Parts: sequence; C-alpha cells; structure tokens
Amino acid sequence: MIQAQTLLKVVDNSGAKLVRCIKIKKGKRSAGVGDILLVSVKALRPRYGRRVRLKMNKSEVHQGVIVQTRKLHRSKSGVGSSFGCNSVALISSQDKPLGTRISATLPTRLRSFKWAKLVAMARKTV
Repeated sequence: MIQAQTLLKVVDNSGAKLVRCIKIKKGKRSAGVGDILLVSVKALRPRYGRRVRLKMNKSEVHQGVIVQTRKLHRSKSGVGSSFGCNSVALISSQDKPLGTRISATLPTRLRSFKWAKLVAMARKTV
C-alpha cells in the first residue's frame, strides 16, 4: 500500500527515475495497484548524447498510476503475487501515458482497471 511521502520507482521511459507521492486521488489514505497519484520528480535518468531532449525537469508535478507494489495480493484462486519494489508509470492529465515503453512486468489485473494501454506497452504481464 502506498501513502503520501512514499518514494516510487518509475518504470517507463518518460525521463524520470524516482518520484515521491504527494497526494492520492479520490481522497484515500492509501493506494494500491491501478490507483492514480500526484507525484513529484526527485531524480532523472541520465541523458545519452546531445540529441535526447528531456520531457521533464526535477521537482515537476505529474500524475502517475501504481503498477507494482510490494504488498502481497491474493487472487480469488488463491495465488498470491507481489513485486520487488513499489513502481509507478507516469500519465498526462488526459490519462495517456507519458512514456512509450514500460520496462517492467505488470500484473494482468491492470487491464480491468481501465489501464489496458499500459499493459499493451509492457514487456510482460503476470
């Protein structure tokens, strides 16, 4: 479960590497997979070459969707799944992804939370 002031890893190629949760949308105290957060960029990915243009700067505020959590989630069939770290994918205000690729394994239950576009961009789903 994610709450305010939690550090999260960014799994897309939007340019951010590490973000901090500022607020959870819909007034909840904690958030799980598929919930929308307001995040602040804390660290950026290094640029390789001069032609790479940054899409964002440090301390900018963006929205993000939680795609991985360390908390164990059990499905109705009894199979549990958890991930190694808490991760987020950044989205625009129109709920479109900022990156073009996701470099992590995503849970398939994201598809039922209206995030089928993120699952299609991912390398693998579990």
